[in-house]
Amino acid sequence: MRALALGWELEGPDLTLADFPSAESLASFDAVLIDPLSLPLLWQPYAELAPDGSYRLHPGRDLGLSRALEKLFTLRQREVEDLLFRAGGVLVVRVRAADEGVLIEGNPPRKLDSYSFLPKASLVSGPHHLALPQGLRFMARRGTDVRILAELHPLAPYLARFSSLGYEAVLTSALGSPLSAFGQVLAQNRVGDPLALDLPVGLGRVLFLPAFPGAEGRAAWDLLRPGIAALLDFPLPHTAPDWFKNYDLPGEEKLRGLWEELAREKERLARREEEIRAAQKELEIFKALLFPRGKTALVLAARAAFFRLGFGVGDLGEPTSFIAESSEENFLVRVAFSPFSPVASDEHRALLLLLDKLRHEERKEVRGLLLCLSQPELDPKRRGPQWQEAVERASRDQRFVLVSAYDLFRAVAQVLAGADPLEIRKSLAEAEGPWKPRF
Repeated sequence: MRALALGWELEGPDLTLADFPSAESLASFDAVLIDPLSLPLLWQPYAELAPDGSYRLHPGRDLGLSRALEKLFTLRQREVEDLLFRAGGVLVVRVRAADEGVLIEGNPPRKLDSYSFLPKASLVSGPHHLALPQGLRFMARRGTDVRILAELHPLAPYLARFSSLGYEAVLTSALGSPLSAFGQVLAQNRVGDPLALDLPVGLGRVLFLPAFPGAEGRAAWDLLRPGIAALLDFPLPHTAPDWFKNYDLPGEEKLRGLWEELAREKERLARREEEIRAAQKELEIFKALLFPRGKTALVLAARAAFFRLGFGVGDLGEPTSFIAESSEENFLVRVAFSPFSPVASDEHRALLLLLDKLRHEERKEVRGLLLCLSQPELDPKRRGPQWQEAVERASRDQRFVLVSAYDLFRAVAQVLAGADPLEIRKSLAEAEGPWKPRF
């Protein structure tokens, strides 16, 4: 395998390093790897910066620069087309945010940007159409939320190794067509933006990979090299004419059956994985009583815990409070979260105001229950007081119940282990002031 890296600081065997203007013909290599980051330097130092922020060149006044740029990018684009359409090679592009480019004045004017070397191609998939290079958009967006979708792809090890370094741009299509209709999305971020794409073009393929800034050159090539070699080793192009399917060899039908069986098995395993994940989530929500992701998560965990103890849980239209009803007792539950110090009396006053509102406006008699969590970063067994002494005195005076989130967690754990939730509900109904489960 002969590979050429342009502007990409890779290091290792079977690799030639060059810059974009002076490199040999791109079609003379098996694989070409391009980082477009430095391409705008071909025109930015010499072009006129217009008031609208765009770079402009005026033929006849630029000492031949615009003509040289047009010739260079046209030449490289044709070489890329030969690499893909005639040689079946691989083009690897490091995804960077597209620059504004340069506008070469003329009739008509022509615009060049850092991705103008991409091949001219018209890709059609059902009702969708993707025209290269203008049909692709490279939008600036930074993050480290790289989610690998194609774990069996030859370049999946490269994506996994450097995913923590993050990306600088995402891929979209100009007309809104899904990129998955034209190629395989290898990775995306948490909101579904494509980050890595394997796009068949002609007899070859274009691979768009996240920038992974800071990736060490030798380590990167050690993972890219076998992946690209595996792609080049495929004897057939990714797409084929319609007539090609009429020439099956003995044994191909059996292989197709095995692929279909494997697909069904994958679907079954995917459903099973979803079931296990759902069961895991049902348990993990109770752990938010110990260490929640903020107050909202603590409220959700409290609602789930009371429901698991056999209470009916109802809304109040107030984000930190809810109604928990049972035949033993009805409670107005207020969730108090104080990360650094014991819960103060302002939470007690807020609970009293809610109780008065229910009694006077809705004629509803319930008891107050204040669920407290303080110092969640500490082991529950080593935490200090969960509420101030004034809150405890007020709870006895007002006959409402004080419950620590850890004690509620312990109660739920006992129910999950087989304990009768009725006994816990009775214990809560009989309590005044601080409550602990009876184990």
